[in-house]
Amino acid sequence: MAMIARRLALGAAAATSLFNERVQALSAAAKSKAVPPVAPRRPKDILFGKVAGEDRGPNPMDPPIVRQDPYFWLRDDTRKDKDILAHLDAENAYSQAQTAHLEQFRESLYQEMLSHVKEDDDTVPYKDGDYMYWSRTVKGLSYRQYLRKRVGTEDEVIYLDVNEVSKTLPNPKQCVVNQVEASPDGSKIAYAVDGTGYETYDIVVKYLDGSKPDETITKTMGGVAWKDEKTFYYVVEDKSHRPYQVWRHVLGEAQDQDQLVYEELDDLYNVACWRSLDGSLIFIEAESKETTELRFIPQSGTEPVLVRKREPGVRYDAASHAPSSSLILTSNIGGLRNRALFTAPVSAPADWTPLMDSEGAAVLPHDEGRSLDNPRAFKDFVVVTGREDGFTQIWVAPLTASGDQECSAPVAAQAHRMQFEADAFTARLGANAEFDPQQQLRVTYSSTVAPGSTMQYDIATKGYEVLKVAPVPNYDATLYDTERLEVPARDGVKIPVTLFWRKDQKKPKMPTHLYGYGSYGISMDPSFSASRLALVDRGICYAIAHIRGGGEMGHHLCHHEWYEKQGKYLAKKNTFHDFVDCARYLKEKGISGDMSCEGRSAGGLLVGNAVNLAPEAFNACIAGVPFVDLMTTMCDPSIPLTTEEWEEWGNPNEAKYHDYMLSYSPIDNVQAGVTYPQMLLVSGLNDPRVAYWEPAKWAQVLRHEIANGDETLVKMDMSAGHFSAADRYRYLRELAFDYAWLLDVFGKAE
Repeated sequence: MAMIARRLALGAAAATSLFNERVQALSAAAKSKAVPPVAPRRPKDILFGKVAGEDRGPNPMDPPIVRQDPYFWLRDDTRKDKDILAHLDAENAYSQAQTAHLEQFRESLYQEMLSHVKEDDDTVPYKDGDYMYWSRTVKGLSYRQYLRKRVGTEDEVIYLDVNEVSKTLPNPKQCVVNQVEASPDGSKIAYAVDGTGYETYDIVVKYLDGSKPDETITKTMGGVAWKDEKTFYYVVEDKSHRPYQVWRHVLGEAQDQDQLVYEELDDLYNVACWRSLDGSLIFIEAESKETTELRFIPQSGTEPVLVRKREPGVRYDAASHAPSSSLILTSNIGGLRNRALFTAPVSAPADWTPLMDSEGAAVLPHDEGRSLDNPRAFKDFVVVTGREDGFTQIWVAPLTASGDQECSAPVAAQAHRMQFEADAFTARLGANAEFDPQQQLRVTYSSTVAPGSTMQYDIATKGYEVLKVAPVPNYDATLYDTERLEVPARDGVKIPVTLFWRKDQKKPKMPTHLYGYGSYGISMDPSFSASRLALVDRGICYAIAHIRGGGEMGHHLCHHEWYEKQGKYLAKKNTFHDFVDCARYLKEKGISGDMSCEGRSAGGLLVGNAVNLAPEAFNACIAGVPFVDLMTTMCDPSIPLTTEEWEEWGNPNEAKYHDYMLSYSPIDNVQAGVTYPQMLLVSGLNDPRVAYWEPAKWAQVLRHEIANGDETLVKMDMSAGHFSAADRYRYLRELAFDYAWLLDVFGKAE
């Protein structure tokens, strides 16, 4: 959900020079004395509840509760305050000074990690219209190239080189290009570019024959939905970075001539738009954490048509099946705990009926052990992704339209679930751009031990053709093993834990790195990561705790319970207790000895709680872009993501949630005088999702309160956002820093 960096005014040159001198002085002082930066405490009253002129939710406390934040002054929405930037530079200097002895090891680790990367590589081409499309990485180049060739020829063309795009930006080392979309006739491409990490994108339209100059649409959320070869739709953000409007643009016209198509005024909802696979509809989605409302624009029209009015707690997704003039939907309507499969005529999109097979039986009806996600409708079959038995799954049901007449339910055969060999795996849909793929479906597959495979699945024979296995140089899968345990939590619920280790390094009480997330119903699925080899090859067991709050389901609870009922709102502490219980179980059973933990973003909330609840359980903690200032962030509707996430954590402006949220806010529950794990807090200055000031403030609280506060380090990337460095080589170097620090704590930095 990033603004192009603005240059400082020339009139500020003198001030900038003085600022740079101050930064250098602070950095030099930190390096020479190795004293952590100390931010002065300037208490500020923070109001929780009703505040004049602000939307604090439906039931704000009145009068409001007042709490003090001594480090609120570290927040600067412009990211330009000289004193704050100097403080962050001093934090980086201190971290560099404290890890200076690891410089050679970091370089060695980087080279080792790079040795597992095939630097020259192509993705598997996929067909879209008259062309085959794919992307390429080239040794020594930081970013991807995008290529295509006309079907039946071998004359490839690089139609977009992100390395060249990066040269047009103020900081070429931070160039994010995504959502590269060809126009329906293949004559143009549109792509979104962000040069800061703040996730505000410019959309660039490129005429591939060079007949016209590029066109640019500024300040968008990225991505386009092509209506035809000259018109597309895009989304823009409000002042709090919430996607809330859909606009229509006609090529050749100025952006200020664009037409507003839809506006979402409820701050709980985000907006998105996309083109249906069959090309007949443009979908517009308004979605909160708990409720969905869809509209569509037919090819022949310009006004959105409502599918079904929003109803609190009802989610749905839809796909278009033009041959039967139908929608195919998944939804939990009617109080279902998980979703079922439905259909409706495009002419009456709110008239849903279960999708039935030729025998009159429902296809993929509601099942408490099965969670369905988005449907994808192809000409002759429908595909639904979801989860069952604790893993990602893909179901396929053949379709047959009833002649040329509109019908409310295409006749379908019963769905079958794709079968995969491994006991623990991740399967997802690959690049499927054609509405009529001739009974072929592209899927990807990987496991903790097996690198990702791109496969072609035959709908009729149910057989696979492996098109490519991701190359991982200097890796022998037979040297590694994985296991999935069930750990009893304190309330008796079994928590899955995935372990990954090198066979010749396995022994009792192995040092273990425990990773977790546990929020938004997002799953930490078993998939391959070459970067983990840097730890595992040194005798560290890599463990993933599939805790409540995620979407893994476990083996005893349906998705609805695992996340909705036992992993959010007033049950959120289950997430943190599960993680701590997993750590203690691994130690008690002699599987693990010394232990570290790691979490990113909402996973920072997780590990922030873990070290507060059980500081003795961990030797080290890596907290990446950590969401730790729960109370101050979630009370303020001006901060990106705040209002929409009231449906995840609750709203601390309401009495119902205030005390409970306060009891697990990491920054508010640090144990004074206690020895904590060594802490590495990693963040990006331009992160719009978890602002830089959260880890900056947390570091100050830790140093002020705990017994070993000087061991808390902050690594602040001054040019990146939530997803770290975009440059693939720089990203590896950043990861090498983190892992070198971690291995040093384990005594394995050799």
